[in-house]
Amino acid sequence: MTTPNDDAPNLDDVITPEEDALPRPIHQGHAGMPETLDDDALAAATEQERVAAGLQDYAPGQVPPATDPLPEGSSEAADRAQRGLVEEEGTG
Repeated sequence: MTTPNDDAPNLDDVITPEEDALPRPIHQGHAGMPETLDDDALAAATEQERVAAGLQDYAPGQVPPATDPLPEGSSEAADRAQRGLVEEEGTG
């Protein structure tokens, strides 16, 4: 009689991709890959896969800006101040 193997791999923790952002292979071209790849789409797919694998906490490309956009007609000085690019007086 055989006994169950306790060292058998547990497949409960296998990652199932939710959305695969990589291009689908085609039947034409070299090795079935499209003629051109979008570098931005490939970078976004890499970020998503690193988050899904637990290597990163979040995808930097999916983080919204920290501040609200300025209203129409705002001055360049207001834009620079909001981004923290204004030098304080008295320093230098």
